[in-house]
Amino acid sequence: MSKTFKSEGVVLRALKYSETSLILDIYTEMHGIGSYIISGVRKSKSKSANVYQPMNIIDMVAYQPGNSLARIKEASYAYNYVQLNIDVIKSSIGIFFVDLLKASIKEKEANPALYQFIKNTLISLDQNPVHPLLPINYALGLTSYLGFQPSDNYGEASPYFDLQSGEFVENDLQSKYILNEVVSQYLYNAMIENNETRLDKEARKLVLDALMNYYRFHVNEFKELRSLPVLRTILS
Repeated sequence: MSKTFKSEGVVLRALKYSETSLILDIYTEMHGIGSYIISGVRKSKSKSANVYQPMNIIDMVAYQPGNSLARIKEASYAYNYVQLNIDVIKSSIGIFFVDLLKASIKEKEANPALYQFIKNTLISLDQNPVHPLLPINYALGLTSYLGFQPSDNYGEASPYFDLQSGEFVENDLQSKYILNEVVSQYLYNAMIENNETRLDKEARKLVLDALMNYYRFHVNEFKELRSLPVLRTILS
């Protein structure tokens, strides 16, 4: 027996399926991450195909026919972007954020707080000016919902960040998982709320690379993000 439900969600991925269908990965407010199929949406006369583009925030009605893939009956925009889909820089940052979500979210259970973080992040990106630290801020912010937020215990006695433990520690020449003092300080500067320290392009690159390595330690089968080279080019 099929079960129909309504939910808001963020489209993470859209793959072509058969001649007219799409298979979608969507993070929903009610059910967390899941895969869905929508039929007939790629027909030449279809006016709803754009609704299912990655990054879009949608309201959807779907049903689960037994053990088969859930099917979307209808969907519409829950929020209409003004700039995110047409501004190259904002779009590149948004794609990076969605790419990071796809690579990081493994649990299928609902997490309303995480959903609100995802939704608010995309809406804020759409509505506000771009700050060069946004990709780093997004990557740092996501860690708190995934359970491995870095400790902010940086100090004279602990100036080195340990990727494995997620803490700032004393120097340990035996460990290959500790960032050097310069990158550790860059990372800490990026973590501080209301921090006015400006990181230049090279510093931002080093911190973002360090964070991607940090994710590799704490997310099983974390894959290289295809959006990262594009993001670096756009923000260079």
